Amino acid sequence: MVGVAYRGNIALNDITAEFKVEPIPDKSGMGFGVREVVTLIGDLTESERVRLERASNFCPVGQAMSKGSMQIKDEVRWSSGETKSASPVPDDLPNLDASIPTIPFGTVSGMYLIETKEHDEAGGMIHEGESKVTIRFENLTRKSSSIVLGGHSTAGLVPGPFPLAHSGWASSTVATLSRLLPFGGNGADGLKVELFMAGIPGGSAEAQANASEGVVGYRDVKRRITVPGTPSDIPLKAVQAALLRDPMSITYQNGGVLLSHDVVIG
Repeated sequence: MVGVAYRGNIALNDITAEFKVEPIPDKSGMGFGVREVVTLIGDLTESERVRLERASNFCPVGQAMSKGSMQIKDEVRWSSGETKSASPVPDDLPNLDASIPTIPFGTVSGMYLIETKEHDEAGGMIHEGESKVTIRFENLTRKSSSIVLGGHSTAGLVPGPFPLAHSGWASSTVATLSRLLPFGGNGADGLKVELFMAGIPGGSAEAQANASEGVVGYRDVKRRITVPGTPSDIPLKAVQAALLRDPMSITYQNGGVLLSHDVVIG
């Protein structure tokens, strides 16, 4: 949104985002939903507010989880050397009886660090800057919290939005597979998930233009899943069935995670 405001000469002085995560067992199988509130700070006209609201609803990372913009092709590789495509998914998948943990209530708060914006010698913005993200949730014994930095800055300082989001997706996939697949005596040792995403041809300029115009920017993603053993030990259909139970994979495939989306002027 900072980039959209800059390109549109909109006087956006600051921005915050709040997300509430709620467990919803019957919501399309994904098990959770998100309520989002974005606060814009600045002297904005109604048309500018509408444009930024649209951009917030169509931001590239948000599209991945709210509108299913990731076009995913899965590949399974066994430690014995065999590799098979896991897409498309057949209808005759086995039933997996094991359960996966319920996603707890939690909140995610994003604070824009406006001083981290970077400009070239002529004063043009070359990087939108970073955000401080605070994650709060309840585990089995106590309340927990974490703080991460992410955003658009000089390469190597902080992870970008998509790497952060995809790390959560990959972690969720690993956690689900480790619970559901028929691992032998060595357990899930050697289980690995890798994501390879194609960029938008026009880069950030095209991504921001799509967001400001309310256009879904589809991206191809290859997900490579490495499992121990052979196809006889862990059949391909068992992996495919487990993936259909993973909350984040369901979200990325189908979108629809947002329960509500509000943009207000602070």
